[in-house]
Amino acid sequence: MAPAPLIKFFALLGLIGGLVLLAVSWRTAADHVAPVRFSAGPAPTDFPLALEDISFRTRDGLTLRGWYGQAPDERGTVILLHRYRAGRGFMLSRARWYAERGYSVLLYDARATGESDGDIISVGWLETDDLTAALAWTRQQGAERILCHGVSQGGATIVLAADRLGDDVVGVVLESTYDTLLNAGDRRFRSRVGLPGWLAGIFYRPFMEMRLGFDASLASPIDHIGQIDAPIFILAGKEDLHTWADDTRALHAAAQAPTTLWLVEGAAHVDLMAFAPEEFSARLSAFLDEHEL
Repeated sequence: MAPAPLIKFFALLGLIGGLVLLAVSWRTAADHVAPVRFSAGPAPTDFPLALEDISFRTRDGLTLRGWYGQAPDERGTVILLHRYRAGRGFMLSRARWYAERGYSVLLYDARATGESDGDIISVGWLETDDLTAALAWTRQQGAERILCHGVSQGGATIVLAADRLGDDVVGVVLESTYDTLLNAGDRRFRSRVGLPGWLAGIFYRPFMEMRLGFDASLASPIDHIGQIDAPIFILAGKEDLHTWADDTRALHAAAQAPTTLWLVEGAAHVDLMAFAPEEFSARLSAFLDEHEL
């Protein structure tokens, strides 16, 4: 039996470790939902379409800001949703790709990001209201055929809003999209500290849910993707440590609409268009052509 002083020492060590984990979890949860403010700057003048500054309101009273380019003889309108904490500028290369092929484009800063209002980033759940407002604004411009293209958080937002997309959403592109928010947290803990999320995030999850105001298990795209009626293109890095290939395959398997899957060889949780530009362009073109989008 260990001497009493040694038992007390290890008990004290455990207490200190627990308090440190508690403090780190609180701080991490606060940082992960905190707004990130930055200017998008002026709309680029070398874009294929004339981009105008636009804004629209969400049903919970936030003003979101973005850019819109109207194509003269549009094939459709593409709404582009950026990844976590990135802002509309991240989607410019994709918007340019679509604009060069005759699509009108809408890019906007999600809530609590860039120039848009909001105090909380929820990685897709609350952002569904942003997409709903963007769809309404786009329809007011006369759009009749809409595509939604999202990266990571943006992709999750699209799927979580599946029951609100509408029949005029004729195609969906999902890049590096998590299957469940709980799995997304688990994968990040594993990649950063080498421990499963349930252990490393034992305090993180309740603190996160306290700040978000909802049960994190609700943010599960895998439970909603079956409600999307439009053709879906799912792509992700095969070496992605934030969204495992098996998570992507599970999301693909849960879809009911015609769905194309591309696991990008050698890619992690990166900008897939920048990682494999030629193949990205070819595969996206093939998807659009196959479904006459």
